[in-house]
Amino acid sequence: MARPSRWSEERNANREQANWIVGWLRLNGPASTPEIITALEEEGREVRAHILQRALRKSPFIHQKGRTEGEKGQVSVWEWRVED
Repeated sequence: MARPSRWSEERNANREQANWIVGWLRLNGPASTPEIITALEEEGREVRAHILQRALRKSPFIHQKGRTEGEKGQVSVWEWRVED
């Protein structure tokens, strides 16, 4: 019996979603977390907290630029940047 692939459809979809977030920030950043969520919704993409966190925290190209005041309090501002 063959071993199941570790890259299931769901896992591939999650990775593609995280890559979309990183690519969007590269073109449209810096942006706050609510702005990223709005962009996901406008594209008809599902907003999933664990994927958003993975894209923002795990990508070597995404860095927290700072914090700003949002509608519900302080929010993070993220930017795409290549570190030397």
